[in-house]
Amino acid sequence: MMMGFLTRRRAYSMLKTGRNLKGLFKLIKPYIKAKDPDALYIYSCFTLPEWGETEESFFTRRFKYLRFAAQAGHSEAIYELGLVFHTGYGGVEQDKRKAAQHFKAAAEKGHSMSKLYYGLDLFYGSCGIEKDESLGISFVHQAVDDGVSDARYTLKKLLKLKELENATS
Repeated sequence: MMMGFLTRRRAYSMLKTGRNLKGLFKLIKPYIKAKDPDALYIYSCFTLPEWGETEESFFTRRFKYLRFAAQAGHSEAIYELGLVFHTGYGGVEQDKRKAAQHFKAAAEKGHSMSKLYYGLDLFYGSCGIEKDESLGISFVHQAVDDGVSDARYTLKKLLKLKELENATS
């Protein structure tokens, strides 16, 4: 059983406003059991007072359900796992290579911010990503087209570096 368009839209709206989180949980509960990627992701994003979660137990549950949602192909969950590995947040061991692989996977699924991060890894050949300046510029350009903050500045910087590199070669 997968969430329909209107249910998904309603659930994300409820999450965004933060109102009626009990109602949100009731709405998505059957979809969590059915392993719907959106429901798994949404469930990872909030807690309820009656659950009695500490910050640590919330993060443990959040990380678990982000992984489930990512395995089901949810691009935002893949991206957020990348951030967790990049920063080492919540006691997760910092691993820039794992982070880069998550950004790559999310970027290839069309996730806008991941396009910027993956593009930079490609351009510089960093975090275990094989260097490919042209493809890196292409991903950063896609981030610009998607309206990602600072992507335009980053693209200009990369193009200038490439131009300088070509001038000295």
